[in-house]
Order: sequence, then structure tokens, then C-alpha cells
Amino acid sequence: AAARAAVAGMDADDGEGEGEAGLELGEYSGLLLKASGDGQVYTMVVRTSAYELDGLEYRHDFRTRAKGFTTARLPFAGFAPYRDGKPVQAGGAPELDRRSISGLALGFYPQRQGVRVAKEGVGLPFYLSLARVKAYRERDEPEVVYLSAGAAAADLAADDAAAAVQQKDAATALAMEEQAAGGAPAGGEED
Repeated sequence: AAARAAVAGMDADDGEGEGEAGLELGEYSGLLLKASGDGQVYTMVVRTSAYELDGLEYRHDFRTRAKGFTTARLPFAGFAPYRDGKPVQAGGAPELDRRSISGLALGFYPQRQGVRVAKEGVGLPFYLSLARVKAYRERDEPEVVYLSAGAAAADLAADDAAAAVQQKDAATALAMEEQAAGGAPAGGEED
């Protein structure tokens, strides 16, 4: 006997019911969510335009802590395809299309908790409070590098000093060239 699942989510509908705008997350590597829970396993569900065509959605499980917040990093590559609530065999579905996400949902499936549910319709109590969901990028180098104000000022002062020395050296070299050529120093006039 299967217990009922609890699923709550949002879709990318524009609010007027005339088509979906969708989320364009093609440049992102996955989702990062912060939630407070009860130590049980929850599922992030992502739907794309493929859901409307053939009921295909993508799921990724994450575990919460019994007390306090959990941050779960869910790479798009880790989302598994499901059709009609059942896993799709390898090669039986396309990879998740991050450019056409039409909905996100959070699911709770009692049968995944390792607890035998006595009879159908009897649920397992659960608690999940979602603080935020963000998309993240994987980069070879960090996107932001912090420099303290002191380090930046010291670098600028060193650059200014080096530029002043180069200007003085250039002026000295020009004056020496003109003297060697028998002319007047640069900027001077002959009587």
C-alpha cells in the first residue's frame, strides 16, 4: 500500500493562463536551497516544457536537519527523470533542459523515509520551511574577489610611484640625447 505524497510548488505562468514565460537557467549549474526541516528526505521537482508534452519531470532528493537550517546544493546533472511518478530508465529521457524550466516544486514521499506506512492514506507527519531557492554557477575562478581598502590603496600608491620614476627617467634620457647631439636642453631656448 502506497501512502500519499505531499507536493507544493510554483509554475512560471504569467498569471493570465496564456502560456508560460519559463525560467531561463541555461548558464547555471544547479539550485541552492536553504530550508528548515525535521531530518527527513524531501524532493525538489523541476518541470520543463517536456512535462506538458509527455509528463516528464526531474527530481533531486535532499535531507534536512532535525533542528536548524540546511543548505542543499542540487546540481542539474543530479536531477533524475520521472514519468508518471516512476523513474525513467537510463537513456529513456532527455537531459534536463535548463533553458525551459516551467515549474519548481518540493515533494515529501513517506515511502522514501524508511518507515513502513500501515495503510493507504495514512501519512507520515512532516515539516519543511523553505527560506530561499537560488540558482548557482560553477566557475573555474571565483566571480568576486575581495580586496581590502588598505591593499587596494597600497597597490595604487605603488603604481603611482612607478609611473613617476618612469616619467623622470624618460625626461632625463631625452635631455641627455639632446646634449649629446649638441643642441640645447629640452624646453630651453638658444640666445
